[in-house]
Amino acid sequence: MMKSASKPPRLFAAPANTESAAAYTAPALEKGLDILELLAAESAGLTQVAIAQRLGRSANEIFRMLSVLDRRGYLVRDADGNYRLSLRLFELAHRHPPLKRLLTVALPVMQELAQTTRQSTHLVIHFARRILVVAQVDSPEPMGFGLRLGANFPFLPDRAASRVLSAFQSPAVQDELIAEFAANSRSSMSIKKVREELAMIARDGYYAGESDTATGIVDMCAPIFDHGEGAVASLTVPYLKQRDVRVKLAAAREALLVATRRISVALGAAAAPDMV
Repeated sequence: MMKSASKPPRLFAAPANTESAAAYTAPALEKGLDILELLAAESAGLTQVAIAQRLGRSANEIFRMLSVLDRRGYLVRDADGNYRLSLRLFELAHRHPPLKRLLTVALPVMQELAQTTRQSTHLVIHFARRILVVAQVDSPEPMGFGLRLGANFPFLPDRAASRVLSAFQSPAVQDELIAEFAANSRSSMSIKKVREELAMIARDGYYAGESDTATGIVDMCAPIFDHGEGAVASLTVPYLKQRDVRVKLAAAREALLVATRRISVALGAAAAPDMV
C-alpha cells in the first residue's frame, strides 16, 4: 500500500489564502467566481433570478457578469433561461501541464487495463468541490458500464473516487475534504462513520464495494500519486459481471492495483514495498 501524506493534492487545489493576499479585493472578479462556483454544483442550471437569490445579490447586479461569462463561453443559457457551466473550464484544465502529464502517462495504462479486465475504466480528480472524470476508456466487450469524459458529481462519500481521494491525505487535508462532504450533503451524515471508512480504505490501499449509485456494479478504485504528497487522482474500474467475461473480480482488482502503481511510479512517486 502506498502511504498517505501530509499535503493536499497539488494539481487542482486552490492556493491557501494569506494575510497579504486577503488585503486585496476585486469585487467584480469575486462576483464572477461566486457564479461559477455556484453553478458547478447545479447540473440543471439556474435562472438569473435564482442565481441572484442564492448569492444574496440583486438580479441587475449580476446581469453584466452573466452576460460576460456567457459571451466568453464559460456559461451556456438554455431555452428556459437557465444558466449552466459549459465545458470551457474543463478544456482549460486540460491545458494545465500537470494534468497533461497525468493524462499522457495514464491513458496507455488505462487502455491496457481495459483490455486485461474487459471492463471500462475512468480517471478522476477533485476539482471545485466536485469529482471530475478527466479520462475514460470503454470496455472492449459489446456491453459495459462507463462514465462519459467530463462527467462530474458532487464531492460526496457515496462515490468511490471521493472516498479514495479523501482516504489518502494527511489528517488536516482529510478534515477539509470531510467538511466538503458535509457541505455538499443535503442530509445529515455521520462524520465518525466516514472517518472509519476512510481509515479502512487507507489501510487496504484501495476501495471495493457495491456501487451506491448503479445496481449490479462493483466499484473498485485505487489512488494515484506523484512525486509530491497525497493522492492526486483515482482510477476506477466499475466491474460489471457478464456471462461471457471470464476475468474474475479478484483478478480485475489486482490488475487495477498494478495499473495505479505503474502510473504513480511514472509520475515520480517513490516505490512502496509492495510495488517492487
